[in-house]
Amino acid sequence: MKLLLNTKGSWAYRSLMLLAAFSLVFGLWSRFYNLSFPPQHIWDEKFFPVYANDYLHGIPFFDLHPPLGKFIIAISIAIFGNTPFGWRLMPYLFGCAMVVLGVVLGWYYLKDRVAALLLGSFIAIETMFIVYSRTGLMDGILVFFVLATLLSAVWAERKGQVIWPSVLLGLSISVKWAVFGLAFPVGYILWRKKLFRPFLGGLWVSAIVYVLIVYVGQIVNGGGNLWVAWKGVLAWHLQSIRNISMAFPNDWASPWWSWPLMLRPMGFYQSFTASGDQIIIMAIGNPLLWWSSTLAVAASLVELVYRGAILRKNIADHPLVPVLIGYVFLLLPWIPAPRIPFIYNYFPSYAFALLALVYWLCRIWNRRTWGPWAVVAFTGCAVALTLFFLPMILARPMTNESVNRHIWLSSWSR
Repeated sequence: MKLLLNTKGSWAYRSLMLLAAFSLVFGLWSRFYNLSFPPQHIWDEKFFPVYANDYLHGIPFFDLHPPLGKFIIAISIAIFGNTPFGWRLMPYLFGCAMVVLGVVLGWYYLKDRVAALLLGSFIAIETMFIVYSRTGLMDGILVFFVLATLLSAVWAERKGQVIWPSVLLGLSISVKWAVFGLAFPVGYILWRKKLFRPFLGGLWVSAIVYVLIVYVGQIVNGGGNLWVAWKGVLAWHLQSIRNISMAFPNDWASPWWSWPLMLRPMGFYQSFTASGDQIIIMAIGNPLLWWSSTLAVAASLVELVYRGAILRKNIADHPLVPVLIGYVFLLLPWIPAPRIPFIYNYFPSYAFALLALVYWLCRIWNRRTWGPWAVVAFTGCAVALTLFFLPMILARPMTNESVNRHIWLSSWSR
């Protein structure tokens, strides 16, 4: 899993360092800028911050998602009150931590400084991640736990360290069930390290973490009766399974096959100024990162087939194998799923797609002469596109003409 190391003293490397520094600072700033606007619930904030506040006040409610994400949102509500800042602060902090995880994961996974700079930068400037770090929603928190679980598997070298992927896998599933497929890339990485049996034997730790979190949720939701809460754990699972396909039709819904193409981003908020300008919040991805990461996944599949089936090489330890396993198994549950899907369900797979993109950019970087500058140019274009879409993700006033310039596909508009 090791690529050729970059040349630290080159001008291309210095240029990439400068772009990465700007991306990281900009990513943290854009996540915090005017965090309390709009001063009301938007999109699914009408659910999860409300449920988090209900936990704090012991008000019973039903939600088919496990409680950890709402527990996390409840922390900042408890400190700063049931206000927009209160219910958005924890997603912001997890969004910032996700950027740091990207830097560390890029280094540990590919053992390359360029990989660390690129993955951290891409997560920092990914416009969809910025929007979800600025709203009281759980999906950015979920991506944080996905990256942390993957990193813990990459980091683990001894039997005693395998407990951390197990714990983090349990925490991930305690945010949303749909990431149970994360066990497959994690298990594969540990298998290649001859740590699969400890991981398989330690899955009971994941189960205990998950059940305890659900149990605590039932204690809070059931008035504090410990025995009733145990019965509530079973009742909640049965009710959630019955309700999993129940969702009201929504204009922003999209089928799973459209997510890698970003055919249907979501509009979170719209209002108008006195002069008629529009104020919009749109959960839209950075087109260059989104579409090129999809191409990277396709190229990764071709690469492995070519190496394994045609060249007859051993690809078991190729760094793209766990990436494709993670991408596929996190997307797979949504193919037959009866629940109405949205593009945010793609986030866990998208994290692996970005890792595939970084791998290929590192391959390009190691090309003589032109490679490093091609990567610098790509990164610069990605930064420029984030700045271009900035008014739509930070709710800045836009003229109708400006809005139309930002709607590149007809499917992006209601």
